Amino acid sequence: MFSIYSLAPLNAILNTSAAVLLLAGFYFIKHKRVRAHRACMISAVCVSAAFLTSYLIFHYEVGDILFTGQGWIRALYFSILIPHVILAIVIVPLALTTLYFGLRSR
Repeated sequence: MFSIYSLAPLNAILNTSAAVLLLAGFYFIKHKRVRAHRACMISAVCVSAAFLTSYLIFHYEVGDILFTGQGWIRALYFSILIPHVILAIVIVPLALTTLYFGLRSR
């Protein structure tokens, strides 16, 4: 039976798949295999879009998940979380711009 909480492991799988595709694409372009590179990059964008969709659905349904840790671990958590959120927002237009130029072979 489907549970909204089954999206959490799906998100991890999709994120890992995108990372593997990006690494494979990097390998292929270094070895001048342009078609394989292109296939990996387009696949990575599709998998990342699926991840973003799943992530947003999960958080829309579940709402905020509060971190309850105290002391130094709380400071560490937020020192990682805040740059992560900022970079996650900034990367969207950068990735779309890169995709646009890549699809036009520029």
